[in-house]
Amino acid sequence: MPMHASAIPASRIVVIMPNWLGDGVMATPFLRALRSLYPDAHIAAVTRPLVAPVLAGLSCINDTFITKKGEESQAHSWLKQNHFDLGISLPNSFRAAWLLWRGGVKRRLGYAREYRGCLLTDRIRPILRTAEQCDLDTRKAAAITAVSRELKHPATASVGSKFQPVSTIEYYLKLAEYLGAPADADKHMQLAITDAERTEADAILNSELGILNSRFVVFVPGANFGSSKCWPPERFAEVARRLITERHVHVLLASSPAELPIIEAILHHAFQNPELRIQNSLHALAKLNGGKGVSLGALKDIVRRSTLMLCNDTGPRHFAAAFDIPCVTLFGPTDPVWAETWHPKEKIVRIDVPCGPCQLKKCPIDHRCMNGIDVDMVIQAVASLWPSE
Repeated sequence: MPMHASAIPASRIVVIMPNWLGDGVMATPFLRALRSLYPDAHIAAVTRPLVAPVLAGLSCINDTFITKKGEESQAHSWLKQNHFDLGISLPNSFRAAWLLWRGGVKRRLGYAREYRGCLLTDRIRPILRTAEQCDLDTRKAAAITAVSRELKHPATASVGSKFQPVSTIEYYLKLAEYLGAPADADKHMQLAITDAERTEADAILNSELGILNSRFVVFVPGANFGSSKCWPPERFAEVARRLITERHVHVLLASSPAELPIIEAILHHAFQNPELRIQNSLHALAKLNGGKGVSLGALKDIVRRSTLMLCNDTGPRHFAAAFDIPCVTLFGPTDPVWAETWHPKEKIVRIDVPCGPCQLKKCPIDHRCMNGIDVDMVIQAVASLWPSE
């Protein structure tokens, strides 16, 4: 990216990172653009523990301060001690802008949302939805209510957002554009692997699983967002059986500890027929390392070495895009526009339903957006991305 003059002179910059893993990865094009604008500046990031592995090893960041919920006072003190000239809030929350203001950061840039405009010295206004889009939201709510009554489920009319859907990557890059970055900045996400992460991944693939030199795929069957994003476990199990028996690969199930019930359900359905003998080829990462599972940092490197990923619309999906790994993503209640990655090796599998995309965390009716995706649709998408032998 060519050098461009920055609109705000600064030698010490701090970025408040998003709270979600996927959003953190989608912030990396912004961080790269920021570094291009300020090649000699000290650039630091304030982040939650979940997003810290996204920043590990990145050359565009000089320092990282990890803060947990309820520890804002420590973050305030750290910001004051470091005397930052410029702070950028990537989250839309009031808390993030308050953090910059309380931390004494001189110039504070972010979107004017959540009643926080008064805390920012430099503000960008988001694009509001048109009347036609708001009408579409109303019709989606009506569709959910109608189907809900038909199926005797509780209805909800809370659908959509008053803001125009836009890719999160572009949303963050608009902040870089305000600072002087070109409008056509590179949207490719990037991640790095540290020596410690590589060592842990080696130990998992070699010592724990014994598949260091084998071909494997990664499944991510959960979603922190909510159950509405999740494809049925029995269908993940069927795809795993078919890949193991037809493609002769190992399948690694990646999950958080909270998603273990989903993993157990997949294992239960996958092992119902013992004659298939796939037990040694289907692995739950969360059960390794004495039940401690694997770190997100190690998962980055495991994804980097994989043949393909199959996932719901969830954070680790962006690992695959950053490392140019083929990825099949199953979309249901969420609008793919928000999470556009421009990954050339990704196939999005989704079906149109009258009530979607609803953006609801839990489906109030029959989960038709995900239940309508069958195993053959997914197998076909996998086959279209499978690398040549």
